[in-house]
Amino acid sequence: MPKTTRAGFQFSLELDRDSSVPVYRQIADALREAVLSGRLLAGTRLPSTRVFADDLQVSRNTVLQVFELLKDEGLLDSQTGSGTFVTGVAAASGAASAGGFEEDIPPDPRSPAPGRFRSLSRRGKNLVHSATGAFRERPTPFMPDMPDLREFPIKTWLRLMNETSGRLTGPILAEASNAGYMPLRTAIAQHLNAARGMNCDPSQVIVTTGTQQGLDLVCRMLLDPGDPAWLEDPGYIGAHSILRANGAQMYPVRVDGEGICAREALDTLPVPRVIFCSPSCHYPRGAPMSLDRRAELIEVAHRCGAWIIEDDYDYEFVYEGGMHRSVFALDAEERTIHMGTFSKILLPSFRLGYIVVPKDLSEAFATARAVVDRHAALMEQMVLSEFMLRGLFSSHMRRMKKLYEARRQMLREGLFDIFGRGVWGDSGESGTNLIVPLAMGTDDRALCRKLAEAGLVLRPLSPYFLKRAPQPGLIAGFSAFREAEIERGLALLKGCRSMLEPCLRGA
Repeated sequence: MPKTTRAGFQFSLELDRDSSVPVYRQIADALREAVLSGRLLAGTRLPSTRVFADDLQVSRNTVLQVFELLKDEGLLDSQTGSGTFVTGVAAASGAASAGGFEEDIPPDPRSPAPGRFRSLSRRGKNLVHSATGAFRERPTPFMPDMPDLREFPIKTWLRLMNETSGRLTGPILAEASNAGYMPLRTAIAQHLNAARGMNCDPSQVIVTTGTQQGLDLVCRMLLDPGDPAWLEDPGYIGAHSILRANGAQMYPVRVDGEGICAREALDTLPVPRVIFCSPSCHYPRGAPMSLDRRAELIEVAHRCGAWIIEDDYDYEFVYEGGMHRSVFALDAEERTIHMGTFSKILLPSFRLGYIVVPKDLSEAFATARAVVDRHAALMEQMVLSEFMLRGLFSSHMRRMKKLYEARRQMLREGLFDIFGRGVWGDSGESGTNLIVPLAMGTDDRALCRKLAEAGLVLRPLSPYFLKRAPQPGLIAGFSAFREAEIERGLALLKGCRSMLEPCLRGA
């Protein structure tokens, strides 16, 4: 097999051909500066003298002269058959400083103070402040919110990709809608109408690169800085981050066993512009909202003229009591924005999601989607549309639900054996995590750090609260781990029982 040709980078330089400084010297000075400043690193391969000369529109002899000069200074080295490479800056540093020390130049009092005009905007500071720490990439018991990557039907996916790539023609690339690939929007609408009891058409579906981008787009479209936003407390940190970054005034609303207490909040909180909630699987409790509480939420939103943002993540994994219709489907006045993602059921790196908006907002959202970043990767959209339209997505979803339900039961029984009944509270009715509540006053963040030293990855519960006295706890995931891995994790947890038992008292 022939080797792929390595042509080297393209070096950009503006030459002054009217200068008294020879052209070869101008090129040599520019290359030397690029090496000394670190812009060209040791090991960087330069273009051939012929290509270099053509790029700069000079004679090849001029470039040969430059290379020989810089090789004498120790900056470049030629290897027969391989090319010319940057060697480093050590030898050249002495040459460059041979002329003496640089003179200290006092600052110009008329120039701006150092650092002026370089501060972040308030929204930028909010965005940075809202970032959450990332866990290690390799799943470790009991890392939450991770699908089992080994169960992804990669062979089927690659076959569909091979079949679909032949249709990736110029017209499709040119005509791709800002709101997403139409066959995928059609597949999503059909799926939601069947699985979530909705009645939407493809024009209402906007394909996004995931929940975070979808929520950011919704906030830009429906919120002005300073507008009140109600959020579940505890609730999804990603929503806190996006709403804060968009300037919303966030107000926590209590969550009980049935879901968000919206009617109760009317007596104490400002009238909201948006209400963010996760009815199918509250995060992080892992419990669905009751039908009565969904009706109450819709009634409050209508009375206030507020928008409901329904995060429908993990709706596939409801293990007890059956699956309810989405809030979008129940909302007769169409004040609900429905959001979903494929990251939890397929792959975390699979950056495709969607929002479903009322018909009268669909054109505006599609236009705004184009301003944000045009559209999501087209190839992935095409393959996913085939995966859904052929019924493969539904089959995969059913298989994963059955698999996760068995793992959930195994983790529940293991926690019972170690700590006794009720340690998981009311969590685990849906979703992929369980909660181990801890005694008030426990530093769950510090406890998670200690458990990480023992080889266990759990997430602290307290950061998910907006109120000042959060309930501490541990969030344990079960979806990414097979039977042997859960057993190994439980054995490690049992070994930490003496550390954990004092924290469990009074929980």
